Amino acid sequence: MGASALTWAASVLPNLTDLSVSRVAGQIAAGESYDAPLLRQIVQANLPAAQRQCDPKALRELLVLQLSAADMTVRGTDLAQADSDVDAVQRMSRSLLACAPTESLGYLGAFWSAVRQEGMTARTLAFLGRSYRLAPHELWLQLMRVPLAFRAFQALPPELTDGAVQDFNDVFHDRLFGSAAALFVQSPASARSRLLDATCDLSERERMAFWYLVRAAGGRIQHRCYPPDDRPRYLLDN
Repeated sequence: MGASALTWAASVLPNLTDLSVSRVAGQIAAGESYDAPLLRQIVQANLPAAQRQCDPKALRELLVLQLSAADMTVRGTDLAQADSDVDAVQRMSRSLLACAPTESLGYLGAFWSAVRQEGMTARTLAFLGRSYRLAPHELWLQLMRVPLAFRAFQALPPELTDGAVQDFNDVFHDRLFGSAAALFVQSPASARSRLLDATCDLSERERMAFWYLVRAAGGRIQHRCYPPDDRPRYLLDN
């Protein structure tokens, strides 16, 4: 989410010497980017044991990796690999929910894969709704969920667009301005005034930090709580 749904603050692989599942999952949730084939290798090496043990923590972390790999391949040209990765997300989401029926990430993975396999239906929207209800303010999950919701924003009912706006609001008010700026640049134009309305209660210094980060990410802010953007028109990409 042009940026990845899962790697909105794209960066290069931070540390090839430590490929523990927990570390990689944490870095992906924080916005870092790994090579998709490497992520698949890690998943394949660890998934059988996690499924045998019905280990929710391990299954959750592996699903983070698989979602990241799949999100990269569905935007590429290898359709067979994209289909395979989407299928893997669906299967792993089911495995996670079988072991932990209230696991919000499982429903998010089910939503993401079902949208690609079935389109936007009442069933797929119900998966996203459950993810919001089960974890409305879990920040690491919100950082992954809001870009996926932004991609489908125009097709979402009001209660789910409200959830997406709240996810962004929580990221912003946790002072994660870099992540908030990257999310804002990826957001649909129809959502931006709502996102910015929720930022007006912070100090001018904090809002300006966000404003500069949005500019640095190639975005533009036009809102009553921010100064006008005086850059030449050819520099305004959004």
